[in-house]
Amino acid sequence: MRLKEKYDYYAWWLLLPVLLCGLPVVKTVIGIRAYLVSGVWCVIILVMVFMIPRVHASGRMCLRSHIEGYAFSGAVIYLAFSFGTGVLMKKLAATPYNTSLPGIADNAVILLPALMAREMIRAYVLGVAWRKNRHKIGTAVMVTLVMAITEINFTRLAAAKDTEAIFIFMARDVLPLLTKSILLSVFAVYGGARSGIIYSGCIVLFQRIFPFLPSLPWIADSAIGISVPVIAAVFIKGRYEVLNGECTEREESGNAGYLVALGLSVALCWFTAGVFSVYPSVVLTGSMEPKIYPGDAVLIEKFAEEKEIYQLKSGDIINFMRGDISITHRITEVIKDEAGNLSFRTKGDNNKSEDGEFVRPNDLNGKVTKVVPKVGIFVLLIKSSEEIPEGVADEQTD
Repeated sequence: MRLKEKYDYYAWWLLLPVLLCGLPVVKTVIGIRAYLVSGVWCVIILVMVFMIPRVHASGRMCLRSHIEGYAFSGAVIYLAFSFGTGVLMKKLAATPYNTSLPGIADNAVILLPALMAREMIRAYVLGVAWRKNRHKIGTAVMVTLVMAITEINFTRLAAAKDTEAIFIFMARDVLPLLTKSILLSVFAVYGGARSGIIYSGCIVLFQRIFPFLPSLPWIADSAIGISVPVIAAVFIKGRYEVLNGECTEREESGNAGYLVALGLSVALCWFTAGVFSVYPSVVLTGSMEPKIYPGDAVLIEKFAEEKEIYQLKSGDIINFMRGDISITHRITEVIKDEAGNLSFRTKGDNNKSEDGEFVRPNDLNGKVTKVVPKVGIFVLLIKSSEEIPEGVADEQTD
């Protein structure tokens, strides 16, 4: 067998264990026999290191240390944004993982061999495609999709019973896995397997060691999981071209532009998730027509001080909670008892009667300051009408 044919032969067979381990049934078995599967991954790593002909990525060997440095920096940036958002939103929770030394060692033995083997296989297959110089893009797309699909939690997908749950699953789980796989394929092409191992390994190990983890709203989790890998992938490609002399007129502001885009993306997710003093909420019903229509977004200003609640008056539009339901209605009367305690009578402009319960200060989310028409139409479409209490509810941002 000629050497080029050997490369093809090994490349496609190496993808087989990745595909098998992505099957839901196999994932269940893996959960039971995790150490056995780790042993299989270790064998694959040894075979690739000592038995299979080496195939280098298209990136120049002398530039790999730069790409590996960017991989480490990318992991740090991802963790910083994720944990920073958790701190700002006060959404840190105790880790579900065992952070004792035996627990950390156990996680490392189970996770690292699979992570290393997957990135070595990814780099090998992409290296073969670039070496042959045929079907490069098609192979890269296929490998990227395979690696992403085999990480999907199909059990969680099976538990999604309605359109909204499926949409949230796609946004929070599937799309971040896809963008991470794109970034890892970029690392594999320009820096080899070690870059991808550094990026994924740093994130996974830190998450298993640190005693607290972010417990973010799905929209914030999704925004960080999608934006950071995409912008990092574009940045890595651009930096490689500069280092390799392919792009000699690159402005320094161009590199800064990636950081600005990343910052704006995360700031947008922070705004949407409610980190700032003003945040959006999508109205789902017609209870406030003609001022606010279904699918409109309202900007809600949080109360920074208690005195701002006492400044509310009849005619102001407020956002408040009834159980798990977020409601946007107008104040019709401000009631103060003998002790000076406030409560508010509210009504939807389009409703025939006032709301049955008074709104207490502890129920308040904030005051509506602006209406942005129709920007929440997509949210309105994915919401099941059976889940929306007639005439009152709007979409919670978290």
